[in-house]
Amino acid sequence: MKKMMVVTLACVLLSGSMAFTATSATKKIDIVLNEKEIKTQAGTEAKLIDNRVYIPATVLRSARFSVEYKNSTLHLVNSYFHYTKNLMEMHVFNHVFTTRFNKIDQEVVNILGKVILEEPVDFSRLQQFIEEAESNVGIRPEVFTPVQDYNSFDFSPARESVEEYKKASLELIAYVDTGDKERLRAFYQERKQALEYYDSYTNVYDLIFKASLLVQ
Repeated sequence: MKKMMVVTLACVLLSGSMAFTATSATKKIDIVLNEKEIKTQAGTEAKLIDNRVYIPATVLRSARFSVEYKNSTLHLVNSYFHYTKNLMEMHVFNHVFTTRFNKIDQEVVNILGKVILEEPVDFSRLQQFIEEAESNVGIRPEVFTPVQDYNSFDFSPARESVEEYKKASLELIAYVDTGDKERLRAFYQERKQALEYYDSYTNVYDLIFKASLLVQ
């Protein structure tokens, strides 16, 4: 049987995050974290010895700490920290991605206006915006903490929306070059698909963002 690991928490730390009730060594000591009691099982109760409170490290798992004993070191990580990083990473990603995607869509509208007015069309800005969006269609796995049923921040709908808009841009370029109405129809179909993927991405983003908020 593995030996029980215990960790001594200094009074300064306890006053900042945990509150204890201890009147004697024989009385049960309640552990309260953020106004919520942490339930303990037989053999894992907190103990008062020489005016110090000792808590089995495994009890902290109930307070969303990861606990690992490795190479004579007890590693404690508060999962709240990871979920906070999730929210920060997602916020930055969403802002950058949606801004770039909307630039693509706005440039397409500008191009269509020039096509209707039979004015010269320059596709360089559209191609630039697509390349920029392609460089930012997901969050790096190493900064992701799984939450509920979401095991990655792949955000495949974001990537697919850019891929579809790239196909749509090629059809629009072909239409401007040839005047073939079938290429124009293909453009509208690809653009519609791109916008549907974009809507799917925003729904997934909202679900994961809210899930990260709930687990805190």
